[in-house]
Amino acid sequence: MTYLFSVDIEGVSGVVSIKQTDMESKEYETSRELMTKEVNAAVAGAFDGGAGSVHVTDGHGNMRNLSIEELDERVEIFLGYPRLQSMMEGLSKETTAVGYIGYHGSAHSLGTLAHTYSGRVVDKVHVGDKMAGEFALNSYLAGEYEVPVFFISGDQEAVREAKELYPEIPHVISKYATGRYSARCMHPKAVRDEIKAVVRKAVEEGKGKVIRPEDDVIHAWFTDSGKLDNLELLPSVERTGPKEFVIDTGNYETNYKVFRACTMLATTVSQ
Repeated sequence: MTYLFSVDIEGVSGVVSIKQTDMESKEYETSRELMTKEVNAAVAGAFDGGAGSVHVTDGHGNMRNLSIEELDERVEIFLGYPRLQSMMEGLSKETTAVGYIGYHGSAHSLGTLAHTYSGRVVDKVHVGDKMAGEFALNSYLAGEYEVPVFFISGDQEAVREAKELYPEIPHVISKYATGRYSARCMHPKAVRDEIKAVVRKAVEEGKGKVIRPEDDVIHAWFTDSGKLDNLELLPSVERTGPKEFVIDTGNYETNYKVFRACTMLATTVSQ
C-alpha cells in the first residue's frame, strides 16, 4: 500500500506571514523546518498504521522546500518545478490514498494566507458552480485515478472546505485564522503528535473517499484583465469577461493541466 502526501506550507502551525514562506527571507528556514517536521509526523503515522511505502510531494512555490536530509529515510520525495501534476506529482492508479499536510483555505476564504494556486494571479476558481481551493482541485484530480482522499491538516478554513466534500475526513486543525496574516496557533509538537495519531488511525481503519466534481468545467477569475490576454492563444480556453475564462476540454485532468498552464502564462505578462 502506497500513501501519497501533498504538502504545502501556509497551513503549517506557526506560519502566518508571506515572509515566512519566501525562500529569500531570513524567517524561511524556521518555516521549512516546521513543514518538514509535520511531514515526518504524518509519515510515521502512516507506517505505524501499516503503509507499505510513503511518497511525499512538495507542493509549495518552487516545490523544493522540504529538507530532504531531515526527512524520514523511508520516504520517496518529489521535488522541483514545473511538473505535470503540480501539487499532486506522484499520483497514479497504484496510489492507495492521498493526504494533505499544511493546507490553507481557498481564495475568498477567511483563512490565514488564503489563496488558490497563485495569489498574484488567481482571484478565484470554480469547478462547475462550486468554489474550489487547492484541496478541491487536487482531490478531483485524485478522483480521476480512483484514488481516495484520507487526511488533511491545516487551518480551520482548509478543514472546513475539506469537510464540505468529505464530512468525515480525518483531520487536524493546526491553527485558527484570526486574520489574513494572523492566527491562534497550536503548539507545533502538539500538532505533530495529533497528525501522527490521526494518520495512523486513518490508515489502520482504511479511511478515505473518492471525491469527484459534479461538473468538470473550470471557471476562473484572474486578478486583472492583462493576465488573460495571452490565454486567448489557447484553443481550450474561452474568455468570458475581462478577468474571467472557462476551460472545458471534456476531461477534468486535462482541464486541471490547462488551468495550471494558464497561471504560468499569466505570470509572464509585463509592460
